[in-house]
Amino acid sequence: MLAAALIEREDEEAARAAVAALRLRGQRKLHWRDEDRSRRKLLTEAIAALPALHLIVVKVDITAASERRRRLCLARLLPELDRHGVPEVYLEARETKQNARDMQILAAMRARREVGSQLRLHHQPGPQNPLLWVPDVVAGAVGSDRAGEPAYLERLASLTTFYDA
Repeated sequence: MLAAALIEREDEEAARAAVAALRLRGQRKLHWRDEDRSRRKLLTEAIAALPALHLIVVKVDITAASERRRRLCLARLLPELDRHGVPEVYLEARETKQNARDMQILAAMRARREVGSQLRLHHQPGPQNPLLWVPDVVAGAVGSDRAGEPAYLERLASLTTFYDA
């Protein structure tokens, strides 16, 4: 599953500050799986209050390898972001080879004209940009919903659009 949070440029700094303020002392970044239920509720409320439209891509084929599922999700997500007029996409940096594969996907999609040439993809370390934590919370709420805890996603439902890869 991949999630993206669309935030207007003029709202970025305020959103970044609001999300950064949610980090606890000693935390390098927010990560859904590291939070308890009360924190998850707080995070969900804070994310729901941000001026953002969340897009979620879910790949349900659990038989495919992890990297293949990610590629399929990214290939589904990028055209949606392009259609929404998103000029720059920021992904959490992973290993150099994995980041290069993301860039290859974008290049191939450009060549097939599935996305425009103006769409840019950037990788940043997770702790460096608090806005990268927003999709993690949204994806975490989706995962919790699927595990039988619907309250988090219910709070985000009006802000969330689902696409299957």
